[in-house]
Amino acid sequence: MNNKAASSKQTPAVRQQPQAAATASQNRTPQPIIQNMARVTDPKHVPKEIRDQFLKKIHFCSQPYDFNDDTKNVKEKQERSQYLQELFDLLKEPNFVVNLVVPHLDLIIEMIEKNIFRPLPILKKTATNGEIGMEDDDQLIDPAWTHLQPVYEYFLQLIVNEQPDVKSLKIFITHSFIQEFLELFDSEEPREREYLKNILHRLYAKLVPRRKMIRKAINDCFYTLIHETYKFNGAAELLDILASIISGFAVPLREEHVIFFKTVIIPLHKVQTCQFYHEQLLRCSMLFLSKDPTLATFLVEGLLRYWPFANSAKEVMFLNELLEVLEVCEISKLEPLIPKLFKRLIKCIAGPHLQVADRAMCFFENDYFLTILKSYKPFTFPLLVPVIAQIADTHWHKVLQESLNALKTILKEIDYQAFDKALNNKDPKYLYIIQDAKNQKKDRQKIEEKWKNLTKQAIQKNPNFKEPIVPYSDLHIVGEHNGLNNGNITIL
Repeated sequence: MNNKAASSKQTPAVRQQPQAAATASQNRTPQPIIQNMARVTDPKHVPKEIRDQFLKKIHFCSQPYDFNDDTKNVKEKQERSQYLQELFDLLKEPNFVVNLVVPHLDLIIEMIEKNIFRPLPILKKTATNGEIGMEDDDQLIDPAWTHLQPVYEYFLQLIVNEQPDVKSLKIFITHSFIQEFLELFDSEEPREREYLKNILHRLYAKLVPRRKMIRKAINDCFYTLIHETYKFNGAAELLDILASIISGFAVPLREEHVIFFKTVIIPLHKVQTCQFYHEQLLRCSMLFLSKDPTLATFLVEGLLRYWPFANSAKEVMFLNELLEVLEVCEISKLEPLIPKLFKRLIKCIAGPHLQVADRAMCFFENDYFLTILKSYKPFTFPLLVPVIAQIADTHWHKVLQESLNALKTILKEIDYQAFDKALNNKDPKYLYIIQDAKNQKKDRQKIEEKWKNLTKQAIQKNPNFKEPIVPYSDLHIVGEHNGLNNGNITIL
């Protein structure tokens, strides 16, 4: 009886052992792969359990989740972040990369594709993209970025790593992969575009057999921007990559590179959103000119052809670039462009926008530009002198008026006889319609009479009508229409 009682008392304890073991196994977290690999004596022979654990974690990281909602799949997202960190740590050990990562590159690239290749979210209204002066604070942050960033970092370190060679990687970097990858550059998340730029640059540097394909895909991307969409968020980043590529071009330039300059670099100036990537575009342009200065005349012609309309900020950028490019040009090659060039400068100087006029006046402070002016006096003086002489006396801004008088003095010093001849020249080829102050006053009086008649008619119909207070003084110019061509000069 005592033995039975003893055995009956021990039975519950024995039955609790499996439950305790099960609980312990549930609470025991699996060790990271890198710790398990550290115990492997022969790295060339990875145990099946470790390989299965590695593949399981890649598969887990390939699963799609709604990263825009932090309340969904919280536990799974945390595990995913932990697994990505473990995979990242493996890249630090060459033996692990050779024996575990490289043999499963297909699954790793597939995991990366499933994470980054997605429909891009719209983070802000498209209309605001074309606004000049938009601050970075206005750009919204992609809520999914914190979950995408580890994948991009892993991909970047995978390419940088020396163990995955060109032969292993180029199998997966296909034309379709590059096309989808370039579409991601339209992301409105600037940090994502920075990762994309670094990854594509590394791929171009490492995969020599894929360079031509990558260049062609970038060209196609820019053709779409120039001729179809007129908006692409990643244009600046792609031009950054191209600047590095162009700097490595051999001299003399190959025909395909000259064609690229003429069909991509120059037409990119005409895109409405050019101000967002103009700095990078200018760098690419000047790198081309450093390789082949004869291309400068094509760029000057392109700038004059695509000159911005009703966009003063872009005009200032074009003037800055034009002056920089002219310093590279051979003076003898500029003769066909002299009339267009100086007509454009005159329109800028005589235009209504102060910053544009001031920037155009800076040309005459440049010694090389003055040499161009002197070399083509028969063309430049008949264009410049009548306009400068007129607006030097009538310009509305005092500081610019002083600059114009100084320029008039410089022109006289260069060649007084040519100055005097151009001032009295009545050749209709260089005819100007200059709005004289007296004529402006007569036009003003006519328009004021119209308004007085309309006011009288309004008072007759409504005795309580009050005459509006006009927001201008008698010295202001008044026109019948508030058009864009409201400067004081028109070149025929």
